[in-house]
Amino acid sequence: MAKDLFPTLDKSIITGNLDKDVLDYFPKIAIKDQTDSTNDDAKNYLSNQDSELSIHLAEQQISGKGRNGKKWISPKGKNIYLSLGWKSPLQYSKLDGLSLSIGTCIAKVLNSYTNDKVRIKWPNDLILDQKKICGILIETLEINKMVGVVIGIGINVHMSKDEGEEIDQSWITLDQFSDVIHDRNEIVSKLLNELILLIKNFPMEGFKGQKPDYERMDLLKGKDCYIYIDGSKKRVSVLGVNDSGELLVKENSEYLSLRYGEVSIREL
Repeated sequence: MAKDLFPTLDKSIITGNLDKDVLDYFPKIAIKDQTDSTNDDAKNYLSNQDSELSIHLAEQQISGKGRNGKKWISPKGKNIYLSLGWKSPLQYSKLDGLSLSIGTCIAKVLNSYTNDKVRIKWPNDLILDQKKICGILIETLEINKMVGVVIGIGINVHMSKDEGEEIDQSWITLDQFSDVIHDRNEIVSKLLNELILLIKNFPMEGFKGQKPDYERMDLLKGKDCYIYIDGSKKRVSVLGVNDSGELLVKENSEYLSLRYGEVSIREL
């Protein structure tokens, strides 16, 4: 497929498709042709950031990051590499459930392109046709006694099989699923409309505001899975999540609530 069929990222197009409420929030949007990591860009910018929120995009990442230090494959001009830098008014304890809230917002946008086929695998993967289409990496740092939050999002849009050959799990792109060449500018605008509204409301609502939508797209609820925690492997039944975004599971007759970061999970 010819390279020029894939529109480049364009700040004016993205801004032109933002809702008025989002424009009133006036986030700074920066787009780079190439960067080490949009999360690092957001993190570095946060230290001197005047506004509450900044948006960082790139056509290509040289050192993109996934969960647990894994490399995020980032071919040029093919996917969405987006990070938000948020000067949060919240303390660390009040950020519980943010990752699930972010995933829910992204899934709602992607479902507008996929006939409601995207599901959320706790805590931060979006799955389409049993393959990963999106990952989320949230990092925090302290800035003048405030909590800085970096929300990193990677979405597969145009990437070819050869470009993704280093990825160590099954993956899919939006274009592969729907046989359409999607415009990343349109997708980014829709994402920002959802995400910025979430960031405005999260301090008041927490995860509760997104929980009904999350439950509708929960991939694991009702399934038997293996969890890996503190070096041990357990077979559990997944019951769902609580209002803090913790995973609720049952092991034999024991009920457990598991926090993001302390456990990994795999379907049987």
